[in-house]
Amino acid sequence: MHQLDYATKLAARVLAVIGLGVLLCFAAATIADGLLRFLFARPIDAVRDVGGLVAAFAVASCVPAAIVERSNITVRFVSSFISPAAGRIADIAAAVLVTTVLALMAWQFVVFAQQAQANAIATWMLRIPAAPFWWAVAGMLWISVLLQIVVTIRYVRGDAADHGSDLRG
Repeated sequence: MHQLDYATKLAARVLAVIGLGVLLCFAAATIADGLLRFLFARPIDAVRDVGGLVAAFAVASCVPAAIVERSNITVRFVSSFISPAAGRIADIAAAVLVTTVLALMAWQFVVFAQQAQANAIATWMLRIPAAPFWWAVAGMLWISVLLQIVVTIRYVRGDAADHGSDLRG
């Protein structure tokens, strides 16, 4: 299980770095767009045109890291009112619920990507196809589902006490 943990943490961090790199490039392009717009009245049309798609990809690429690092919001005050066994059952139920919600979201993004592809949806100005971006978002969410399944298995096995921050495996 330790090798699987190491591999999932590493993969999730690589995806997050890719997403953040894309976001940094987009931020630089936004600054360049603003400067060109202000100084020369010559904006970079692609920046406004693909902004939402790039942001969706960047956010989706960080979800796997949030899953394996277990950095999502957790309500622990209930644990003081219930037994440790009941707390463990609640943690397992929450992990199953998160897995289910992620799977439903990923499935809906696949449906959305299929529709975008079938209808040849493109950006407004430059006509850049939107489907590849939505397929990438759907892929990131399916990766998140797989990683959440690993997290759920750890809860079921009872070895989810650490919070997943150690990359050494």
